[in-house]
Amino acid sequence: MRRGIRLPQVAALCAGLTLQACLSAPQPAVSRAFFMAPPQDAEVIHAFAREQDRQVQRCAATHACDRAHYVRALAALYEDRNVAMKHFQAAARTPNGRYAAPSLQWIRLLEDGRDGASYQAALSQAAERLVRDVIERETTVVSQSAEARQKDVQAIQVLKQQLKEHEKKIDELTQQIDALKRVDQEVKDQIKPGRPAN
Repeated sequence: MRRGIRLPQVAALCAGLTLQACLSAPQPAVSRAFFMAPPQDAEVIHAFAREQDRQVQRCAATHACDRAHYVRALAALYEDRNVAMKHFQAAARTPNGRYAAPSLQWIRLLEDGRDGASYQAALSQAAERLVRDVIERETTVVSQSAEARQKDVQAIQVLKQQLKEHEKKIDELTQQIDALKRVDQEVKDQIKPGRPAN
């Protein structure tokens, strides 16, 4: 009879020890990052993230912070989902801001996890928005560059015109100086005393 009582106790003890071993065993590391950076890029991404942290700290004193939070959130996708979520939420607080809609897309993407059709749709929307933003930014840079070149060409033309005008004034002044020299020489020739006769 005593044997029957011990078997359940031993089984319970084994189950308890197994459960404790499972709970205390090291769990596989779950990445807090949304994207995994290649090892050679990790330091660059961390440096960029630190710079964006400084931008976020400085922005409140000068202007709205939605852009600073959005860019910081993008960098945080390589570090920590929670940090990314916090900055996307801050960027989304400017409802009519440029970064509100893409921030909300990223928030949905981070909340949904990596399963299902909603994840794929959110990922597709976020990727499309990023591509659109990059194309828009590049178009703006090219446009600004073309405008700057046009302004440079106009400035060069103005400088050439001014140079021609200065050269013309220099020529006029040179002619006036030559004329004055001739007049001065004529006056000197008329004033010269005649040589005494021997």
